[in-house]
Amino acid sequence: AEVGLQHARGQYPAQLSGGMAQRVALARCLARQPHVLLLDEPFGALDEVTRTDMQQLLLKVIERHNTAALLITHDIDEALLLSDRILLLGHSPAQTVAQWRIDLAQPRDERIDELGALRIDILKTLRRASRKPDAVIDPLPNSLEREHVPGRLYPYST
Repeated sequence: AEVGLQHARGQYPAQLSGGMAQRVALARCLARQPHVLLLDEPFGALDEVTRTDMQQLLLKVIERHNTAALLITHDIDEALLLSDRILLLGHSPAQTVAQWRIDLAQPRDERIDELGALRIDILKTLRRASRKPDAVIDPLPNSLEREHVPGRLYPYST
């Protein structure tokens, strides 16, 4: 019931749509009461409407279960909508090229201006990284560093 599959109880796996199959996978993960969900391109094969529904479901489930999620995606918009922290990985295994913290409350659908600015910054950083495959890039020059301001977008720092 939690993942919206009540109507599909009597169906066989081959009868499930892609979105329904992803809901089953999410329910199976939640049955173990995990501290962290590992999601590797979970919505890549879904149509846009189903993808949006599943993204919203994921946010609700994470909040309801007080769990974290590690989302692996090639979709910058998906990362911006779902993530509190984005890491841009490089060509070498486990190389972090750049990272950003997103300090915007959910839902973020209406935060087009702030998310658009960050999307452009990520794309620029991605392009610079593709020209220098082994470089670690600071996406925000030191001259632009500022104090933490809620609702502002800036690179993640520890």
